[in-house]
Amino acid sequence: MDVALAQLDAVLALAEHGSFTRAAAALGRTQSAVSRSVATLERRLGVPVAHRGPVVTLTATGREVAEHARAVRGHLEAVAGLAQRGARADLRVGAVHSATVRLVPAVVRRVPGRVWVVQGDDDELAAWFASGTVDLAVSTWGPEHFGAADTHLVREDAFLAVLPARHPLVGHGPVGLRALVEARVADPGGTCGPQLEDGYLAHGESWVPAHVVRDVGTVLAMAAAGITVGVLPALALPDPLPSGVVVLPLDPPLGRTVHVHTRSVPGAADLAELLASV
Repeated sequence: MDVALAQLDAVLALAEHGSFTRAAAALGRTQSAVSRSVATLERRLGVPVAHRGPVVTLTATGREVAEHARAVRGHLEAVAGLAQRGARADLRVGAVHSATVRLVPAVVRRVPGRVWVVQGDDDELAAWFASGTVDLAVSTWGPEHFGAADTHLVREDAFLAVLPARHPLVGHGPVGLRALVEARVADPGGTCGPQLEDGYLAHGESWVPAHVVRDVGTVLAMAAAGITVGVLPALALPDPLPSGVVVLPLDPPLGRTVHVHTRSVPGAADLAELLASV
């Protein structure tokens, strides 16, 4: 069922003003247009949303509609606020989740002016960069995905096993790839899963995680609670680590390359150099 924003606005205006005439004046519409909006909504819902009379009041369903309409309006205003923040920023930065834990915040504090930071997966960052939504992208995808951008190599980022402190794999050196999977490993989601799958395949192993949690904090919390083991890129690890968590290298090592892609806007190249130096 399609519900138009104009219909929701009409219900909100009726709730506030108590008449179709005053609601129409508040919305800058004709009375007949507001009446049609409400009638169309009622046909689609199959129930009335307003009691017509000298004073128009909402039915129980109408009050529920108004409550949801206020929430919709609030969300739309929040989205508009994001756009305004981006428009006001001197530099707009997009970054993969792991880079937003420590790397990007540490550098942004050293940059003059207003910097707007948004988190996304690699495919989202490439799309935002192509559309001009961001001026700089911190991504594990290489320059072939970012058109005519200036690309800077930031670092190699190793994947590390994340273990409960009392886990049997702790205390025996690096963790083997097969042993990690057999311990019912949690995949952190995003682009890490495909990268781990490729890394495992290159060494003749299969990446078959027991859990996909799509959140760095959840991987750490699960390990700290002794629920399971995980794997995270080094950049994603907080400093200090949560109590009860141990990280170990993998054997053989697996990793990925982090790049910074910039367009020719003031401040982007300087920020890229700072990111590469951290």
